[in-house]
Amino acid sequence: MGFSFGHRDSEREKRDVEAEKLARGIAISKAKPGSSSIPIVPISSTAAPSAKVKIQAIRDSSHPANGQYGLFAAQCLPAGSFILAYLGRVHAGASSSSESDYDLWLDKEADVAVDAAREGNEGRFVNDYRGIGHRANAVFGPAYCERWGELCVGLWVVGGKKVGKGIKKGEEILVSYGKGFWKERMGDVADEYQDADANVNADADANG
Repeated sequence: MGFSFGHRDSEREKRDVEAEKLARGIAISKAKPGSSSIPIVPISSTAAPSAKVKIQAIRDSSHPANGQYGLFAAQCLPAGSFILAYLGRVHAGASSSSESDYDLWLDKEADVAVDAAREGNEGRFVNDYRGIGHRANAVFGPAYCERWGELCVGLWVVGGKKVGKGIKKGEEILVSYGKGFWKERMGDVADEYQDADANVNADADANG
């Protein structure tokens, strides 16, 4: 008696497609203009490629991502300003891959996420601040993007009085990947970063 793996795979793919459609539908319905306090990003701010950033090779032996790439400011970015949308495949959170370093929650309550591992834009090149800067100068947050008419993950310059200095032209854009990301990769060492993340998130409230 044989096993029909091909059939199983096709059924799984079908379920994934349906889950993705449902997730995208939720993202659209939950972000209608005027229905929430989610900031609205005009079409002009999501042009591709973005004139605000540039992807640059990192050639610094002291940099954790030496030999790889980073995202840098192509112009001065004011504190609290929108940088770009973090694009990728919208999917149900239940189908998230534990191996992906590019998966972010779009709406955790609704179980909707976006993964830029295989498809995305410049946002997928943003590095974590650890080992590079004292703290993150950018944060991820929800945004209603008029270009696509749906909820998106936006990348914003950190605001707030403490660290809201903006990002200078040529400076690397850095975020916090979060305690969960490092917990999976570094175990208890991730606990050391919890306080730093809390400070950045508190200062970033001004973006909302």
